[in-house]
Amino acid sequence: MYKIAIYGSRRQPEPLGRIASLFSFLENSGFRIYIYSKFAEYLEENGLDIGGIIPSDHLPPGVSMVMSLGGDGTFLRAARWIQDKEIPILGINTGHLGFLSTCGFDEAEYMVKQVCDGNIRIEKRMILEISSPALPPEKWQYALNEVSFMRHASSMLSVKTFVNGSFLAEYRGDGLIISTPTGSTAYSLSAGGPVIEPTIDCMCLTPIAPHTLTLRPLVAGADSLITIIPESRADNFILSIDDRSIILPANGEYKVKKAPFSTLIIRKKDEEFPSILRKKLLWNN
Repeated sequence: MYKIAIYGSRRQPEPLGRIASLFSFLENSGFRIYIYSKFAEYLEENGLDIGGIIPSDHLPPGVSMVMSLGGDGTFLRAARWIQDKEIPILGINTGHLGFLSTCGFDEAEYMVKQVCDGNIRIEKRMILEISSPALPPEKWQYALNEVSFMRHASSMLSVKTFVNGSFLAEYRGDGLIISTPTGSTAYSLSAGGPVIEPTIDCMCLTPIAPHTLTLRPLVAGADSLITIIPESRADNFILSIDDRSIILPANGEYKVKKAPFSTLIIRKKDEEFPSILRKKLLWNN
């Protein structure tokens, strides 16, 4: 019996009856279902009987696939739930853009069948690791999308940046984004960064509202070690690791590099990145 774990958003636009039907379909297809405990609480509080589905705070052993029910934020949290186990994620979009998702809710059962038949692609996505003595030890120090150094309050942030020990630039402005190719269509894109094919291994350094207009986005190799020293008159700054933010004192040293593990994303076999771009970013529509 295959084991599937479900991680879901607690703000579901889909009627809960449709979610119950999806659970029944999975059980009838031979899956043993586990569900993230807080999502299970949300469903039960809203009147859905989860029956024999097993709530769990932690990812159970032997799970062969994780299903994310929600938008891109839910997908990022599902990836964090998996941590370094490299279990494929099937993203079912019930949110807005859903760039990370495999399909919409209407195609969920179809995609499960495709998974069972092996008629899918699995993409390996690069992860960033950030380290610093200033980070709390319990903080998950990995990002699928980006690590961002941002100003706090109204004071400008200066971000001294080194690549493999060599000084690159001091970015003065609102901050600096270091993104993966997966994150190139997220915050980095809105700050003027390039779109990068997501299965390439590299990092993109995108300044946020730089005071020097010649400071442009830079793509660095995946094996690069990026060293960051933020400075501000406000004496602190905001560090964002995907969808989590923390206020830290400035002047510390932070190192960003490729993580030793990846996130695995299930894709339709016949859907390539150009078609995803056209659909999600409305190119040529």
